[in-house]
Amino acid sequence: MGEVSRTELEAMLVRHYAAQPVAVNPKEVDDVVRAMLAEDARMGKVRHQNMGFAAFVAAQVGFVPAWTWVAQVAIVAVMCVVAFAGGDVGATKITVGVLSAATVLVGIPTIHTSKLHGVAELEYSCPNNAASVMVARLIVLGCSSALVVLLMVAMTAAFLDLGAFAVALWATPPFFCSCAGCLFALRRAVPSTATALCVFWTVSCSAALMVLSGIFPEMYAEASLAVWAGAAALALAWLVREVAITLHSVREGLDAFSPYMAKTYN
Repeated sequence: MGEVSRTELEAMLVRHYAAQPVAVNPKEVDDVVRAMLAEDARMGKVRHQNMGFAAFVAAQVGFVPAWTWVAQVAIVAVMCVVAFAGGDVGATKITVGVLSAATVLVGIPTIHTSKLHGVAELEYSCPNNAASVMVARLIVLGCSSALVVLLMVAMTAAFLDLGAFAVALWATPPFFCSCAGCLFALRRAVPSTATALCVFWTVSCSAALMVLSGIFPEMYAEASLAVWAGAAALALAWLVREVAITLHSVREGLDAFSPYMAKTYN
């Protein structure tokens, strides 16, 4: 077979596909048209409806992976087993702090999913932009994590027959430190390594807690509650600062929120 020019090849392809017409059922065409008109009407109504912020936050719950809730329930279950197994009281006090810190890791993938998957720029183009999404995610995951810590504190207090306030002081400093450190890592680190850094930071917080309990055996005594209160206040102040900086960076735009992604466009 000799060489065929581009024009001849196009003509041959046109004749080939023209000889094989696809039969179209008029009813199917009508069904597609009606479906398109119905969807256009539905979207027209949606565009005229303003979603309130509370409704927007509630809607974000559906975008949190199911395994996140399963993991939080599992953490509470582990604390329940440790608290009511009748083991070492000192180990139980340490465990509530370690698991409170670990609770933070459950929400990390959802918090920085837009940067991890490179869709931060797309979020900025939406009516509810990246700043709104970040606020909603922090509220949803912050409330769920706080509920997990609250449940663990209640169970531990019931088992140890102590005041819930004392147990809360043992749990909140590791929780606040873990939250603040992870937000710092998510804000400053390359998205591909941010999760690993968050895990490292949380493990370090837990390890530091266990080392300090070994060095200072009276750390969980009633006389040390003032020290715990001071640590909780400092950790909370750091967390508030990191949340404020994170939200400010999101509002500043892509260059501030995801500089590594922004560099790829320059």
